Amino acid sequence: MDDRMSDQTSTCRLGVRVTPRRPGFDFEGLEHELPRAWHPAGIGPTAFLEALSAMAPVVEGFFIDDARRLLPRIAAEAPRAEVEAFLRQEAAHAGMHAAFNRLLIRWGVPVDASADSVLRWLAVVDWTSSDLRSAVAMAGEHFLGEIGNAILSRPELLAGVDPRIARLFRWHGYEEVEHKAVLFDAFHAARGHGLYTYAVRVAGLWIALVLLALALPAVSCRILASAGAAQDLRAWRGLIRFVFGRGGMLRGGWRAVAAYHRRDFHPWRYLDNRRFLSELRDTIVDPAWEGRARRAAAGAAGDDSHGTQPDHPVDNSSGRK
Repeated sequence: MDDRMSDQTSTCRLGVRVTPRRPGFDFEGLEHELPRAWHPAGIGPTAFLEALSAMAPVVEGFFIDDARRLLPRIAAEAPRAEVEAFLRQEAAHAGMHAAFNRLLIRWGVPVDASADSVLRWLAVVDWTSSDLRSAVAMAGEHFLGEIGNAILSRPELLAGVDPRIARLFRWHGYEEVEHKAVLFDAFHAARGHGLYTYAVRVAGLWIALVLLALALPAVSCRILASAGAAQDLRAWRGLIRFVFGRGGMLRGGWRAVAAYHRRDFHPWRYLDNRRFLSELRDTIVDPAWEGRARRAAAGAAGDDSHGTQPDHPVDNSSGRK
């Protein structure tokens, strides 16, 4: 199958549809019901998952900005429609994590300071070309697709977590797998295939790796410090085991990095994990979320006709206004 031979996207050809959804997760009052270390394995895994959430609105905003920049350069209808669906998914991710982050703030987590630090690191990318910026976003989606695959394929990572929190991460992981090829396809639809796009793609990978290596440990450390555990070796051991140990969230991540260097790399060709989307749909996705998303989109279209600007609003902060 040649990804360049059809207007249809690679995701559609595999029978996967990028579907906007709008969950209504409610985290109000959980700070009174749950322990501060809400992950059964302790404050280490708790801090790592909270770091992912603290960073999410900023990172999702970065992806949204890049997808908006790519849209005018894409002529074919199918990739454009898929990017639009991707934008709505990412806006929902940012919004739901902003809601969860408000819970973290009530626990004393330095969410705003963490988000600001990520914004400063991402600002470096703004000094690069638009193609390289797209390549960084594309690599970021590759990494998030790997995290999503880990969440779907290793249920033990969230075993014992309160279902109101676990469902947020499972839904987000599900949609990261569902749309993991969208930015990749959009970039190549806009820029074509060749040595230049390959070189830019690999350069973007290494910039994204450096940013990830800086951001995740730093934000995790901030969160551990806020819980009084920055110098707790047991907390750090728990975090490292959760991330890199047997069955860990990023265990085997080097394979994803190595595969990305292949000239013929494609997210679905590298890892065809669509079976999780069908097998886990009923346990992760509520059909009502799709209807809510459609109603929100219809309302936004109505606002647009009156001259307002509803385009995929996203709070790039942690939950602050």
